[in-house]
Amino acid sequence: MAKGQGLQRPGREQRRRCAIATGLALLVWGLRWFWPLQFVPGWLVAGLLAWAFLEVAALLLAPRRWR
Repeated sequence: MAKGQGLQRPGREQRRRCAIATGLALLVWGLRWFWPLQFVPGWLVAGLLAWAFLEVAALLLAPRRWR
């Protein structure tokens, strides 16, 4: 077991992944007017939003908890 692994709660990775996906999707969506991000294809923005939605749904429907 790695150092400090026993102190982490079970849902920490899931919540972190959810926060990263949601934050990245909102950042790209909110800054789409900025000229470098205008070159990002729409399918990529839609993919980021879909990933964020799936992560939030997984967090709400099947959270990893203590057993």
